Amino acid sequence: MPGPLRALLAAVFVTGVAWALLVPPFQAPDENSHFGYLQHLGERFELPGDEQRKLFSTEQELARDRSRSDQVAGILERRPQWSQAAEERWRDEQAALPDAARGDGGGANPAATNPPLYYLYEAPAYLAGSGGTIVDRLRLARLWSVLMLLVTAAATWLLVGELLGPVRPLQLAGAAVAGLQPMVTFMSSTVNPDGLLFALWSLAIWLGVRILKRGLALPDAVALFAVVGLAVATKASSYALVPAALVVLGVAVARRRGGGHPRPAVIAAAAVLAFAAPALGWVVTAGALDRPAVNEVATAPGRESPSLTSFNVRELGSYLWQFYLPRLPFQRSFGGLPDYPVWTIWHKTGWAAFGWLEVRFPPWVYALLAMATLAALGGAALLVLRRRRAVDPAVVAFLATAVLALLAGLHWTEFRTLVGGTGPFNQGRYLLPLVSLMAAAVSAALALLAPRLRAFGVATVLGGMFALQAFSLAVVAVRFYA
Repeated sequence: MPGPLRALLAAVFVTGVAWALLVPPFQAPDENSHFGYLQHLGERFELPGDEQRKLFSTEQELARDRSRSDQVAGILERRPQWSQAAEERWRDEQAALPDAARGDGGGANPAATNPPLYYLYEAPAYLAGSGGTIVDRLRLARLWSVLMLLVTAAATWLLVGELLGPVRPLQLAGAAVAGLQPMVTFMSSTVNPDGLLFALWSLAIWLGVRILKRGLALPDAVALFAVVGLAVATKASSYALVPAALVVLGVAVARRRGGGHPRPAVIAAAAVLAFAAPALGWVVTAGALDRPAVNEVATAPGRESPSLTSFNVRELGSYLWQFYLPRLPFQRSFGGLPDYPVWTIWHKTGWAAFGWLEVRFPPWVYALLAMATLAALGGAALLVLRRRRAVDPAVVAFLATAVLALLAGLHWTEFRTLVGGTGPFNQGRYLLPLVSLMAAAVSAALALLAPRLRAFGVATVLGGMFALQAFSLAVVAVRFYA
């Protein structure tokens, strides 16, 4: 492993640990539900979702009540319970609980319909803390999740190497952007499947580009489709990777007209089996357990969401227009959709919305981040234009398919929730599976600089990302501890 990558991964790991220890228990998006899923799996070795059972275990309910986590979530004016006397009372109550108090949950919490892969990954960390308190087990699970942040950064290093060549400063800058992006770090250091999702998407994007650049090989094809299958078994939004992976396989098979050993058909069959093992394995298991294999979109009572075969095209077009552009006077207003969603949702909550999304940067910081984002995208587009003769159209098609498929799935889901009366669905973190591509855009923009200026540009990116991390941790510390 190159020295710069080792040093960066060490710094990313320390940063992830800081997040895991700084954020109070259950003060991250849906962490209470995800931990409830993990606890039920770890204690009873079965999936949650039984409507006859309590939503959360007695132990988790006690911790949530004594720390006031539910009263604090999303409300800036409230703080967690930091009284030493209250902690001592909770420890006494925790110690008095029977063993059954850990496993008497497992009800239909919002995470119950998630695939189990992430929770299976977290189970060893949970079980390792079985002799401690519920907070000990939560922290161990968070720290175990931080390892996925290292995978995200390392996969981005490899992706930049495939796209721009093994130029260490450019690879270092890209990996730093992916590993130190505030929301990526925050979500990867909590109990939430997003951390594993970011890592798997980053690996899949790297493997897809690698195959298109180097040619079809059995290990790479199997690895790509296995990673895509694992991503699908982590979160349903990863179905967006399937058409992109098929683009890679189709192009790579077509380019290998000379045959070779093993034959392209054999490689393709092995790749499909690698995908089917985790993805179809979960679908079959869910069917056998009479559970939904994909999260269902909720609707308000008496309302119906549009089906794939029955919806108003103009309504969908109106929604998409309003997401990215100002609403026109004659367009329907979708209740709950904020003004300028591309700014308030994709940009602001994609960069920084900590806690239960209530902890934000001052407005001027988002303005600076917008300028940096546009500069990176513009620089990457200019580099592609300058090197257009060397750009592989298949790589562009693969990356575009992944981006557009993810956007299509997210927008279709939100359109259904808006029409169904349950309000907006999207959050900026739902775009973060593409963080390795954004990081690669930063590296591409730096590649435009003359060699004597490139080191300064890379240093600016590294310093900026670490400064952004320090500022993010400070904002969170003030919110919960001041």
